[in-house]
Amino acid sequence: MRKLYLHVGVHRTGTSSTQRVLRDNFPGLLQRGYMYPFAAVRHDDLIRRLRIGLLSARDLAEDLTRRADAHPVAVDNIILSDEDMSMIRDFNLFAPLAEVFEVKVVAMMRRQDLWLESWYLQNVKWQWDARVANLSFDAFMARQAEFFWMDYAARFAHYETVFGPGSVVAGVFERADMPDGPTAAVLRLMGIADPSFTGPEVHQNSSLSPLMSEFVRHLPLHRLRDPDRRYFELAAMAVDEDLLTNGSKLLLSHEDRAAILSAHAAGNAQVAQRYLGREVLFRDPVPAADAPLAERQLPPDSARLMEEFVIPMMMALGRQVTDQRERMEQIQRALEEVRRHAAEAVQIQRIPARA
Repeated sequence: MRKLYLHVGVHRTGTSSTQRVLRDNFPGLLQRGYMYPFAAVRHDDLIRRLRIGLLSARDLAEDLTRRADAHPVAVDNIILSDEDMSMIRDFNLFAPLAEVFEVKVVAMMRRQDLWLESWYLQNVKWQWDARVANLSFDAFMARQAEFFWMDYAARFAHYETVFGPGSVVAGVFERADMPDGPTAAVLRLMGIADPSFTGPEVHQNSSLSPLMSEFVRHLPLHRLRDPDRRYFELAAMAVDEDLLTNGSKLLLSHEDRAAILSAHAAGNAQVAQRYLGREVLFRDPVPAADAPLAERQLPPDSARLMEEFVIPMMMALGRQVTDQRERMEQIQRALEEVRRHAAEAVQIQRIPARA
């Protein structure tokens, strides 16, 4: 029976880099019996269609089987990757896949306090979810119970209820557990140990600094189309490079951090023992009680706010527009050059050959 790996994330564990490596190394992976289908970086559209009922799990299984059988080499493993799968509460939606494949759920775990800080900053930067895009950090934390997928013990138990014992393979998003980076760690969980696929890790989807995030969260970017929102994202990143802060990205107070870790302590210990065969799940040290928190206070007077944030942001947006116009002009010149060469080729073909 073929294996089907469902790489569910979670978010903020290097998923974007991993997905790009899987997509870009399709031929090499195929030669080793692994298929990463649909020529997609991530399979978010596929998972969305499953969630809203436009595609059934049985139809997906049939399609994946057909694609695997069509290759001249034996395909023993299929990989689907989308971190939004971790946000699906009832995974019985995927249960029919187990009738055709040996399903393995692949999950990377990030310590819950660090994940919440990173998830907040990323939501402010991208603003894909209007419910939380413009919240203060305190308001965001008041909704942390909504992020049920942070209860790794409960989630893994649910996956095994759907697909059977042993269907979860899990790793930890800490440097000691992934010395070659998160991509290599995820590939190893799926039985791929070839270092030629990974190379140096390229960090993608970095968050804005907490201070810049405090400014950006007041902008209703979720009302814009994705391409237009990208201009603001790039402009904010450019301005962020020039901001002078204390460098800390810690958002949680020591007391709040301790409360979060305490709430997850029992579940984390259970996961560590069951899936990793050790006593402690997360081994990186917790920030010290006197560790400085990130600067998040915007200038109180309008003049400083204009000088340090608004004007640089407007100038950066202007540069984005100029750069885009120059790119379009370059494309136009290239197209005109292609047309000129094509016209010359036609003229040459029309020249009669000498007798």
